[in-house]
Amino acid sequence: MENIDGIPYLTMGETVQLMGCTEGWIRKLLRAGKIPGKKIGGKCWMIPQHAAIEAKGELSVRSVGRREPAKQAKKAQKRR
Repeated sequence: MENIDGIPYLTMGETVQLMGCTEGWIRKLLRAGKIPGKKIGGKCWMIPQHAAIEAKGELSVRSVGRREPAKQAKKAQKRR
């Protein structure tokens, strides 16, 4: 964990461990603007710790083990 402008930021690996999902899923959330992040050096994503914790609380686990936003999980269950 590093502090940038006094705010604790997590690396992608730390965020994966905290949220319990894949790097690909976190990148998808970053691209969609669902969680904020900073790209350092054009390669490395840094995610604010508070944003990762909030995003984790909004995720649910489907029976196949993938994580997704809770609203989408409810819609997926209705379709079955």
